[in-house]
Amino acid sequence: MKITTKVFFKKLSVHNKQAVPKSGPVMILANHPSTFMDPIVISVILNRKVYYLAKGELFKSKFSQLILPKLNMIPVYRKQDDPNQMIKNKDTFEKCFEHLEKGGAILMFPEGISITERKLRPIKTGAARIVLGAEERNNFNLGVKVITIGLNYENPHRFKKELFINIDEPIVAKHYENDYQNDQFKACEKLTEHIRQQLEKLTISINDNRIDELQEAVESLYKSKLLKELGISKKDKEADFMLSKNITKSVAFFVEQQPEFALDMQKRIHDYLRNVQRLGLSDEYLNKDNKSRSFIGNSMKSFLVMLLGFPVYVYGLINNYLAYKIPGIIAERATQQIQFRGPIAMVSGTFTFLICYSIQIALVWNLSEHAVATCIYAASLPVSGLFAYWYYHEMKSISASWILFVLFYKKSRLISSLISEREAIIAVFDKAREEYNKELREREG
Repeated sequence: MKITTKVFFKKLSVHNKQAVPKSGPVMILANHPSTFMDPIVISVILNRKVYYLAKGELFKSKFSQLILPKLNMIPVYRKQDDPNQMIKNKDTFEKCFEHLEKGGAILMFPEGISITERKLRPIKTGAARIVLGAEERNNFNLGVKVITIGLNYENPHRFKKELFINIDEPIVAKHYENDYQNDQFKACEKLTEHIRQQLEKLTISINDNRIDELQEAVESLYKSKLLKELGISKKDKEADFMLSKNITKSVAFFVEQQPEFALDMQKRIHDYLRNVQRLGLSDEYLNKDNKSRSFIGNSMKSFLVMLLGFPVYVYGLINNYLAYKIPGIIAERATQQIQFRGPIAMVSGTFTFLICYSIQIALVWNLSEHAVATCIYAASLPVSGLFAYWYYHEMKSISASWILFVLFYKKSRLISSLISEREAIIAVFDKAREEYNKELREREG
């Protein structure tokens, strides 16, 4: 899985990893946008053994009852699945208490549901009850710490997208001792609220669909300009994340304070992007600040890439096509739920590549019986596969540049109008940004 995640994600960045204790009892809590991909990526970045609370539905068959506990999974029963099974949670709590008393780490998703949205669902009190219950059994001397983790996927269902994992400072359970002794229920509620506040801080959480839609549109057109003006490198994922949080706040301000303006901008951006897509382009090619997309400046590079890279592309395509294609087919046929497709594709891809590579290497060995040649072939498989993926997307980029170049001559008026509309939208964003910053200064003053 460590190798798989490195290959699957274009970049996996972790902020504040040192906050996770290397030993001692810890409850790890995270948002849950992508089903079983979430525990995989969290486990990969941690340097310790983790146990997982998983929904009891998974433990129905005898096979799963045998296998899942060996994968460090502890069943937890939810009211929405079967209220009659809730009584079994007494055993679940007991197992968690014992595990924490042994200095173990437990991973739990307190939303209790996985949906791919930029939204934090209501936080259940189960995690707080486990943590404070374990401390009570040990006179609040156990030393349990709560670690909250925000998973911020660029797109968990697509290959070679980015993931930013945001970790907050530990919550010390002992700090709730007095509250718990006075009122157990209120203490659990208070800790749960603390957990919610941290998770909200660690993620892009948008509870209004109007804000979410407009934010996505604003980011697609305006974020690159802001990054450049603020001197933020695209590699600085923490700063990039904070910029997105600030964009969310500013968009929320206009949606709430100037709803007609926000609705008008959303429609204007939607119409612009739809017209761009009709031409087979994307917005980045109409961005004058994006010098790297200049057709003239890249024509020689494009020709050399196409010419020199094509044989390697064909080699990589032939040797990796089935292993790459099968996981997507499996994921598409396995479920209609979008939040499951990325994890299914990632995990099944681990096995399809292992199986296909093993068969191909065995065939080369049987045909050549040459150890060095077989080793070279084996080493070439993942390298050529990644190159083929890069080459394919680079060719799409080059073809888009050609389309734009041709359109400038055939439909110059249309392209010019789109560029003018883009610049006009950016000018509105600039003015709105000044207005928002002025409002902030007045509030702070």
